[in-house]
Amino acid sequence: LIVFPRQAGAKMRGGINQMDADEICKAVEAVDDQMTQMALNDLPQDDVYDDDDDDDTEVTAGGRKKRGWMSKVGKGLYRRAGSVAKAVGLVDTPASKEDEDIRAAMLSCRLPTAAGNGGVAIQDPEHAKVCRSVLSLMISQMGRNLLKGGAVMNVSFPIQCCQPKSILEIGSLMGGFTHLYLPRAAASKDPVERMKNTVACFVSAMTLTAGNFLKPLNPILGETLQVDYGDGSKLYMEQTCHHPPVSAFYLTSPGKDYTVTGHQTFSVTFGYNKMFITNKGVRVVNFKDGGKISLDFAPDRFLNVFWGEMVHETVGPQLFWDEQNKIRCRLVYGGEGRKNVPTDYFEGVIERYDPANPDAEGQVLSNVEGSWVGFCDFDKVRYWDHRATEKVGMSPPRSTLPSDSRKRADRNALEAKNFKLAQTEKVRMEEQQRYERKLREAVHGKN
Repeated sequence: LIVFPRQAGAKMRGGINQMDADEICKAVEAVDDQMTQMALNDLPQDDVYDDDDDDDTEVTAGGRKKRGWMSKVGKGLYRRAGSVAKAVGLVDTPASKEDEDIRAAMLSCRLPTAAGNGGVAIQDPEHAKVCRSVLSLMISQMGRNLLKGGAVMNVSFPIQCCQPKSILEIGSLMGGFTHLYLPRAAASKDPVERMKNTVACFVSAMTLTAGNFLKPLNPILGETLQVDYGDGSKLYMEQTCHHPPVSAFYLTSPGKDYTVTGHQTFSVTFGYNKMFITNKGVRVVNFKDGGKISLDFAPDRFLNVFWGEMVHETVGPQLFWDEQNKIRCRLVYGGEGRKNVPTDYFEGVIERYDPANPDAEGQVLSNVEGSWVGFCDFDKVRYWDHRATEKVGMSPPRSTLPSDSRKRADRNALEAKNFKLAQTEKVRMEEQQRYERKLREAVHGKN
């Protein structure tokens, strides 16, 4: 395990001793895969027993043997997964013809970076090594509480473990396909066709932000980003809250036919060899004729974060809704209940629903299925195919605010691989942010 000695006068910040940047970077660089495994093996052991399962423990002369909590959780997950699989008939049964057809369609239209079992796989072994070095560092500082689900949003990462981009810069990539689908949606008078193009727009854009395994820099409160897209659209983003981190955005098309507004926040927790990203917030597409489609965010997860092939997946529900026309699109990512189908498969329906009773089943108007790393079909008609879709160009405007992400001193030093200066600037910005927060709280109180 990595253990940083407590230095005289050193302050604890987010679970990591505040030390000089070079010492932090050297400590992280010293971590290798063997040390990562050691970090897991050396976690404190719980006295965990399973009273209803005698074969789950070893018996010695002195009675039952204590098992580590990691082993307990791992076996529990395996048993629960097996129980679910048996319940839906996925154990010892061949894949159905429908599932085999779905798999064949997915394998024929898939990003080169897609993982065999689903999602996007990490491509750079050095990135995987850095990610695992960071996680090993975090385990040594936070112990088993981290892997039991403890939040990590307040952990201060050594900047060498980050990529030289802010979260705002990563988020701006989501506008890469709006020029293809939202003009079509705006021109359509059919609310179902408008919904189809809106869904295709945001499902396809998931590929533009997927696979960011190196952590982006957390935006500073008040940080902004301005982007000009090649079709004339403009994007404005701002970090409006630090704890929890909330990013707000406004995208406008060149002809004002549509705008996209909203906000997003997220939290990070750990499971057994997994990291879960819970995304919250809303995006709203406002059309010139007064129409509006809203959508939420699907959850993300990173598998094999300590060992195995590291993979980014999206698994869970997502909802698009048009309350004015009383239609919605319900998607479910993950291929639950299907056999031998990669987890990037999704399926769902566009349906008419009652806004006064949203939990009731609606009237199906269209069926949708696809792979978020490849394609999106409505009623067997392809709306998005990654092989035939080109993202729009992006560039900064001629003039940007002093608070623009691309003007951050730590970001630019990191991009130049001046790690010591980057860490020094990062610490300076974090301390300034804490100081300003205390000033606000002294006047307005804690919210």
